Amino acid sequence: HMRTLTLATAIFIAACANSWAGHSRDNGTCIDDTIHWQNMINKRSDAPLYEQSKAMQAKAMEKRVTGDHAGCEELMEEALRMIRKSGGQYPTE
Repeated sequence: HMRTLTLATAIFIAACANSWAGHSRDNGTCIDDTIHWQNMINKRSDAPLYEQSKAMQAKAMEKRVTGDHAGCEELMEEALRMIRKSGGQYPTE
């Protein structure tokens, strides 16, 4: 019985963590932006700046590893901009 309760709690926490992804911005962790990018990148392979977005995400992860969460968020926002459609179009620069 205790094992079932523990498993149910773990599933609930995981579901909540995924449901928050992409719904908050500039929260100082860069996790939300990273999850949002991960959810978008494979769906946007036709974006002209697709490869540049992947490179920008890698730079953002370097910032995150060194503890520069603000720098990570800034770079992740740029990586997201590169694959986000605005007015039905992708950015080209």
